[in-house]
Amino acid sequence: MFRGSIEKLNTLIEYIENNLDKDIDYKSLSRILCVNEYSLHRIFQFITNLSLTEYIRKRKLTSASIDLLNGSKVIDVAIKYGYDSATSFGRAFKKMMGFSPKDITKNTNKLKVCPIFDFSNTNYNFDEINYSIKKNISFNLYCVGKTIPFNDIPKTTSKFWNEMYENKEFISADTTYGIVEYDKNIDNPKHLVYYIGSVSPFKGSQEYNIINKTFLMFSIDSREATDISNYTNMIYACVIPYLGYNLDQLPDIEEYIGETTTNIYIPITKK
Repeated sequence: MFRGSIEKLNTLIEYIENNLDKDIDYKSLSRILCVNEYSLHRIFQFITNLSLTEYIRKRKLTSASIDLLNGSKVIDVAIKYGYDSATSFGRAFKKMMGFSPKDITKNTNKLKVCPIFDFSNTNYNFDEINYSIKKNISFNLYCVGKTIPFNDIPKTTSKFWNEMYENKEFISADTTYGIVEYDKNIDNPKHLVYYIGSVSPFKGSQEYNIINKTFLMFSIDSREATDISNYTNMIYACVIPYLGYNLDQLPDIEEYIGETTTNIYIPITKK
């Protein structure tokens, strides 16, 4: 299963590379991973910390810079990579490179490149993974939340937890929860909202209820934010696309049991 998942992810990247000079169809990309478009975007963002839209844009601009260095005209390059004018292309190019397309030969020491992702080069552990399907599950919690950058989850959440442990009402809870609520702008997410909660109210908390939903549940013997983040990334990359479900537009839930166990609940729907 895992070897096939890596192959499909790399097939997706290969498709993008072969179609940089075309209008890339997300439906075609989602068919490669055997998921819907919402799941496609969320999986890609989760395992790369870069949105699919942004990756494609940066790969197009990287390729465009090579064409410009080889002497192509700005207007020709703009049309080739799908921009409606040299002006709109120039704005996008400058946003990434820091200078305009016409000045590229003056700035060869400042060029930027978006590398081609190769999912074969990962640190994922490809041992067998146990999981369970939890149907009609409800969470009735009390939480406090904070908006955090998508690309800084482990560091920011660890700091947030340290702040929460100063709340004596909160630390008396036997089982605690972390809730990852995704940016509604899944096409280009910048932040997410992370909630910390328990089944009992505590100072500053508000109710957070999820009623009768279906989840995939995975467990990891760690409470470390980096371990949980890496493990969840691996699940998104190597497991979810091949279990026959789509991701539901609900938050992921981390349930902390005792001092070592974390249960990870990922919401799903049938295809």
